Amino acid sequence: MTFFIEHYDYCLDKELLEASAGYVRNAFVMASLGQYSEYEHLEKILLDAICTEPIEYTDDLDQEEIVSASAKYQKYKMDHNPVAHKYQDDKAE
Repeated sequence: MTFFIEHYDYCLDKELLEASAGYVRNAFVMASLGQYSEYEHLEKILLDAICTEPIEYTDDLDQEEIVSASAKYQKYKMDHNPVAHKYQDDKAE
């Protein structure tokens, strides 16, 4: 995915994906559920992670920068609680 994005002269915020690893994993799972797939979560984080300007990563030794960077990604810290889908019998129609 990174090679594809960079081939077309875009940048990927790898720090966002790393800080939101649980959200990214859940988004990929939700996108792969067959007919019950939900793509909006994956689309949301990828649109935030793909940008046109290069990302300047901070040095891990600077604690203030780490705190401010983690605050930047708080919207992806919450877990997604999927709602159970209603079973539909295709033969009933």
